Amino acid sequence: MRDAESMLDQLVAFCGEKITEPDVLNVFGFTSQQMVIDFVGRILRGETADALALLHDQCEAGKDMMKLMSDTIAYLRDLLVFKVKPDALSDEASAEMRAAFNEQAPLLEMDRLLELIDQFAAAEGRMKWAPNKKLHFEVAVIRAIQTLDQTTLDEVIENLNALRDGKTEAAVAGRGPGVGKPAAANVKPAGTSNAGDKANEPINVNEIWGKVVTEIGTRRPFIKNWIEEAHPLGANGRNFELGFPPDQRMVMEHLSSRPNREFLEALLREISGRDWALKLSVRENPISKAKKAPAIVHEAVEMFKGEIKG
Repeated sequence: MRDAESMLDQLVAFCGEKITEPDVLNVFGFTSQQMVIDFVGRILRGETADALALLHDQCEAGKDMMKLMSDTIAYLRDLLVFKVKPDALSDEASAEMRAAFNEQAPLLEMDRLLELIDQFAAAEGRMKWAPNKKLHFEVAVIRAIQTLDQTTLDEVIENLNALRDGKTEAAVAGRGPGVGKPAAANVKPAGTSNAGDKANEPINVNEIWGKVVTEIGTRRPFIKNWIEEAHPLGANGRNFELGFPPDQRMVMEHLSSRPNREFLEALLREISGRDWALKLSVRENPISKAKKAPAIVHEAVEMFKGEIKG
């Protein structure tokens, strides 16, 4: 009671006789219910950049990061109870919150929701004594979204059983049906084929890589010079093989870093419509060697479909 009276005195001192909800939120650094709903929704939909942007805005507005973490955990707890028994929160939750629960409950399975609560609770413990609470909050958000995209053993077994039984629908990792990544509805049982399937089309690695280099010049021009040192060697299964001259080993190592590799693999997937794993190696480009040879040697190489070895 004394705490409530003290808070009321602070509000009167700052706001005067008329006190509104935004005044209370601003004075004490609290976040609104709608903001928490939006924040959790971005996490459940896997919108990492948007979730971090909203978190940054709240921090810049002077909101209490510990209170926001506590509100996030409480909201996830209510969402869990709603998934177990929707009527259990009929007296506690507002109409706005129940509508949000109806929208967000199908986005993930119960075990993933429990895992999110555990992760945020652990992060809350670390934040308690940390000078930079926002940093721990951001890491917790990124980990939570990565957790939702990871496939569990139960989901693998479920998908294998679905394929064995001839079903074409399978669950997406960590999410409800139709959420996030495309479901395995396009997976065909053994023995079936699809004429339009990209996997059956011939692969022209030179054409694909040429388009990749062009796109890199637009999207990440600062690595374009490195990329131009690479030459496609071919495709082996899921591996898209690139070679680098021996004197460009350092360039190859820079491009092997996780951010650059993920960017290149995503670009290859976007252009070719296939999932690729980059395989980088130090190997001289046979085409460039042939161009350096005399014209008569070059003609002989083309005639006999050979290559020039150093």
